[in-house]
Amino acid sequence: MCLLLNLFHLDLETLEQSNVDGPYEPMEADATNREHETEQGGTRFSDFIPLDFEEEEAVEEAIRRSLEEETVQVPQESRSIKTLTTEEITGIVKAHSEMVVTEGFRSIIVSRRNVWTSAIRQFRRPRFVESTDMLYVTFASDKNSTEDAEDLGGPRREFFRLLVKAIFQESGAFEESPNGFIPRLSVSHVQNRVYRTIGQMMSTIIVQGGECPALLSSVVLDYLLTGRMFDIRVSPEDVADLELRDSLKTIDQATTDDDLQRAIESCESWRYQIEGLPNPVTMDNKDAFVKNAIIFHVLLQRKSCYDQLAEGLECYELLPLLKENLPLRVLLEMPKVRSDLTADVVATLLKPSYSVLGSNKRPKEELMVVKFRDFLNSVQEREVEECLHGRTLTEAEKTFLRTLNPGHILAFVTGSSRVPAVGFQPSPKLSFVHNENKYLPVAHTCSNELEIFVNSKNLADNDEFEYNFLVALMNGANFSAV
Repeated sequence: MCLLLNLFHLDLETLEQSNVDGPYEPMEADATNREHETEQGGTRFSDFIPLDFEEEEAVEEAIRRSLEEETVQVPQESRSIKTLTTEEITGIVKAHSEMVVTEGFRSIIVSRRNVWTSAIRQFRRPRFVESTDMLYVTFASDKNSTEDAEDLGGPRREFFRLLVKAIFQESGAFEESPNGFIPRLSVSHVQNRVYRTIGQMMSTIIVQGGECPALLSSVVLDYLLTGRMFDIRVSPEDVADLELRDSLKTIDQATTDDDLQRAIESCESWRYQIEGLPNPVTMDNKDAFVKNAIIFHVLLQRKSCYDQLAEGLECYELLPLLKENLPLRVLLEMPKVRSDLTADVVATLLKPSYSVLGSNKRPKEELMVVKFRDFLNSVQEREVEECLHGRTLTEAEKTFLRTLNPGHILAFVTGSSRVPAVGFQPSPKLSFVHNENKYLPVAHTCSNELEIFVNSKNLADNDEFEYNFLVALMNGANFSAV
């Protein structure tokens, strides 16, 4: 029995080599398991690292404020390496992107309702993956036709945002620990090289202006960047399985021999199958037992998954870039302190495009900006429903308001709920249309522009503007569903 799990890793590598060119077929059992686990787990899909590239001082300051609590983490043996500022990080990524992304376009048609299935079909095409051209995204409609939106950046950013969610929620390739996501050991995924494809997807997302897929555990990044699993600092919080994690925590926290022996009993089903663990376990060697057990379950047992992921991250030469600039690991790593995008950051990003000073239109536009920023603050403080207390809201509207946050507004305008690693191109802006017959704000995601209609109805001292914005967000759910 002690050799079974050591041999199991070799079997996975054999399967991997014999199925390099095999087609990918999703398994019904995998889908069922993923659905059950999604119901049980509290997966966090909106915690992305916002990184921006912007020359204007006001925007840089907003991004700096949004990241002031974030710490750039580097491997344990590299603590003395100088950290990089947000501007330096985004500058490196932008320069790298300009070098590795070619000027042509490669088309991809995606179903919003089946993002993972439609995306992996495209990314498994050799010629598609070998190309370094910019993606040109078209979303398939429900009527077997395509939408008319020209992809000048908005559809691509929206696709990347949906793809990040699909990778961690729908693919069945990851499971979540308290410290972030780790690869899930799946024989079918290793056979079909799904982890390599995911690495290619992540590389494409980062260098082509998508939200950073910063959801991986620090342990995953430590191994990908160093390859030295036994030198990595680990803890029970790196384990995704709740029962196993609790067992290892109990052993780690045991203060007496009796407590330790009771805790060890919960590990009887697997500890004798792993050759090399301390036996018997004592107070003197329990730390080594816990560390090596974590390394086995989180890293060694899943080595084929990590190796494929690393191979995929070679796409666009991203992994070498990360190894040369260790602080860039924030592009993939779950932050230690997770915070939502704030109303102030969104307001600063959406720079108003006013009429000239002295124009009769200017005072009205400034008042609309005040109302817009009040609405943003109400969204952040969960006060929109109170602002609309004079209205009878539908259950759908109430449900939407319970999840509404400033990231929805940014996604509505740009197709991205976070600032991409290479920044927004072009810079987002807030524009004004003086029209008495239109009331709902309009988003142009390709130009990153929010268009607000200036008229007596929206300027009135009531809740009309706020309700119109709510209606627009709900009808633009493809962009605003963060």
